[in-house]
Amino acid sequence: MSPVRVAVVDDQHLFASGMRMLVEAQDDMSCVGTAADGLAALELCAAEEPDVLLLDLRMPVLNGIETTARLAARGGDRPRVVVLTTIRRDEAVLAALRAGAAAFLTKDALPEVVLATIRDVHEGRPAPTEAEALDLLRADGTLVETPRPDEVLDVLTAREREVFLLVAKGLSNQEIASTVFLSEATVKTHVRAVLTKLGLRNRIQVVITAHERGLVRA
Repeated sequence: MSPVRVAVVDDQHLFASGMRMLVEAQDDMSCVGTAADGLAALELCAAEEPDVLLLDLRMPVLNGIETTARLAARGGDRPRVVVLTTIRRDEAVLAALRAGAAAFLTKDALPEVVLATIRDVHEGRPAPTEAEALDLLRADGTLVETPRPDEVLDVLTAREREVFLLVAKGLSNQEIASTVFLSEATVKTHVRAVLTKLGLRNRIQVVITAHERGLVRA
């Protein structure tokens, strides 16, 4: 299996260098480059096509939220963005997740948490901070006003709706497979179909969509 290609974007050069060293020390990862601002990050992603991008939220020139949004606008599911923040309960974190980030990390996260997040995001699994993202949604409490909240699910089959709601509750593919008596491979296929049909980039956007429409309880 090819190493996970990781890029690091942070205007604190010492921090970026430390993250690069951590990534390079892993047998299953490689760091394909670093950058110090959002515009440089976009150029780096275009040139190197990383699988996972560790992206600081607060940077000069172009911040992490706008950078994430521009990457999402390019289409595709790569790179999968993990935003970096100094404050866990930060409105900017939720804004970045809405813009397309797959997960977030605080800058004081333990190395094993950083590495687990990279691997989970790369494989499309729930990241370690997904529960904290749910807490942010609870605190925010923003609901989309629409006559029929579940209309977003009209394009899904009955099974895909079921999988959508289970993903929205934070279940892993393995847990979903056990719940609906399907193979994990089949669940992965349904999750991919849900993301494609709803125009979502990742699992956390399923969570956000469901909670903001009141389809599941936070």
